[in-house]
Amino acid sequence: MADALGRALGAFARAADRRLDALGLAPPPLDLPPAVRADLRAFFAGTVDPAVVTIRRGHVPGIPHPRAFALPGLIYLGADPGVVGIGDSAGSGPVRPRATPTLVHELVHIWQGRFLGPRYVVRALGEQIRLGRRAYDWRAALDTTTADSPGGDVHPAQRDALPVEAHAQLVADAYAARYAPPRQPALSVRDEHLRAVEDVLTGLRAGDASTLRGADGLGTDHLVVVPYLS
Repeated sequence: MADALGRALGAFARAADRRLDALGLAPPPLDLPPAVRADLRAFFAGTVDPAVVTIRRGHVPGIPHPRAFALPGLIYLGADPGVVGIGDSAGSGPVRPRATPTLVHELVHIWQGRFLGPRYVVRALGEQIRLGRRAYDWRAALDTTTADSPGGDVHPAQRDALPVEAHAQLVADAYAARYAPPRQPALSVRDEHLRAVEDVLTGLRAGDASTLRGADGLGTDHLVVVPYLS
């Protein structure tokens, strides 16, 4: 049921986007620089190809909502630029483009749609309604999953069973940390959090959805791979 609803929402959104584009009302597409596309492909280990996803800079016409969102095959970035320039740690090197954490977060939702299924849309909406901004707090979500095990000693598949928004935010934060200044605080000072980050990234690059709640034990041997949609 959740997959059917998520699939229907995605199909409606893509049809509406095509109509808006034909009328000249859709926000402009984001043309990712080649270096950014290559960096994202490498980060996701080929499990997501941003080149086949429609990414738009802006919001839905008539709905000036600043937040980004992703449906199967479609990303609207809202107020986020999607790409920014960064220099070296000394500030003396050339400025290089990179993806914003928001774009990475939304691409993780595209990944979720491929390997978990369209149900991710329904789950994300439910989490946002219930928890608001707390839905994105992956550290709190990890603490919740380990609360019933003394010392946090649980199987990685259980420890990393994150809600979809927390999962996407963890990956986005890990991506951003790659480009952070040397004195930037670490993602976490807790070993179990850092282990979970590595487990989630390993699963992401393997196309393993078992790090997500509701994956029903899906892993690399039982992938629910949904073709890219446009």
